[in-house]
Amino acid sequence: MTSFAHNRLKCAGTFCLVLLFFLCLAAEAKGQTLYEYKDESGAVVITDKPPGKKVKSIKKYEYKPGESPSPRAAGPEEKGLELKQRGPAAIAPGSEEDLEKQRKEELRRYQAEEKSKRDEAARQLEQEALKPEPYSRETVRRQNELLDRAQKIRAGQEPLPAPK
Repeated sequence: MTSFAHNRLKCAGTFCLVLLFFLCLAAEAKGQTLYEYKDESGAVVITDKPPGKKVKSIKKYEYKPGESPSPRAAGPEEKGLELKQRGPAAIAPGSEEDLEKQRKEELRRYQAEEKSKRDEAARQLEQEALKPEPYSRETVRRQNELLDRAQKIRAGQEPLPAPK
């Protein structure tokens, strides 16, 4: 094969690849149809091939160029829906100040809950330390350790004991 024929073959191959590329783009640009249905086992199937005639309910989605890629991509306002939030603190904040107030309230609640847990754990340790027991050096040492630990737990210097 001569170099002229070889170059001509390379050019023809490159032209075919470029042509194939543009044909693929054109096929993709026309849009796509997806089918959603449940098969015999009850599993949801989503495919681009139409199902057989045995399937009863079929949802057909047609996507065209320029549309959003999924039905959920449009915001609820565009669909005419309202957003319903859950929970007592689910009020949508109107400004940065409202957000900051909400964060501070959550932090205050968390700190109050943590303090109550620490107080309860310290109280239990103190009760255990003050149980009447026969006097000995070991008993006094153990009681002092429990009272010190209770004080550290209350001050936040020691982690809460694991629940029993």
